[in-house]
Amino acid sequence: MLVLFVEFTNINKHMNKYKQWYTNITERAKNRHLDSYTESHHIVPRSLGGGDEANNLVNLTAREHFVCHWLLVKMTTGQDHHKMLNALRMMRAENPNQQRYTTKITARVYESIKTEYSILQSERVRGDKNPMYGKKRTQKMNDAVSQANKGRIPSKEQIDNLKTALAKRTANGIKRAPYSDEYKQERSKKYSGEGNPRYGAEVSDDTRKKIGDKLRGRKQTEEEKLARSLANMGKKREKKLCPHCDQLVAVNGYARWHGDHCKKLLAQQLTP
Repeated sequence: MLVLFVEFTNINKHMNKYKQWYTNITERAKNRHLDSYTESHHIVPRSLGGGDEANNLVNLTAREHFVCHWLLVKMTTGQDHHKMLNALRMMRAENPNQQRYTTKITARVYESIKTEYSILQSERVRGDKNPMYGKKRTQKMNDAVSQANKGRIPSKEQIDNLKTALAKRTANGIKRAPYSDEYKQERSKKYSGEGNPRYGAEVSDDTRKKIGDKLRGRKQTEEEKLARSLANMGKKREKKLCPHCDQLVAVNGYARWHGDHCKKLLAQQLTP
């Protein structure tokens, strides 16, 4: 069994002590019976060619199970090492039916595991190794993604992570590259008229009331005011001439207060 295990896991010759520790734990587990909680472990992992035969399975405590997977990471190289690293990472996954290893892992060990896995994962799917390399997403694929995410509410942790990432980018002065004029024109053409998802939609009075009730009386925080001020600083707002009152007004307020809604026009219409 040991020779077979060496062949399957591509053990580094300089890591004999880890192999010995691993063997000691699994061999000891073969000749004992525990009444406490245990987890089944494949001596030769299935991802490395091991099967579900009785002589390849042992019952370990949750702590022993975690330590064995940690040793497997240290004992392997190449693709096998990547597989064992992923297996170790998944040992921290939450499952209500399993009492996973709960002893605290030091920050240094956790960082080492996550960093190495991230590097290997990035190399594994880089360039032409990526299954989407050179391909374009079809409308069918976009619809499937949209349907899968419809109604999905991000968790508080996900929202906090996004806020933290955005704060870091802002603090480091990192900004998204501005959209090109070609991209803006393409988007405008795509979503104009019937291409607009709200084309032909009518907002009911009840919906208007709900929107109004939500916004009425709302006060912006100082942070919101500052963010808006900084975003608009140095920008020149486009203006439009109202034919009724001859005023140049910002386009974002034109439709509401001028044009067909201009007070001067309304006053003229009411005059007998």
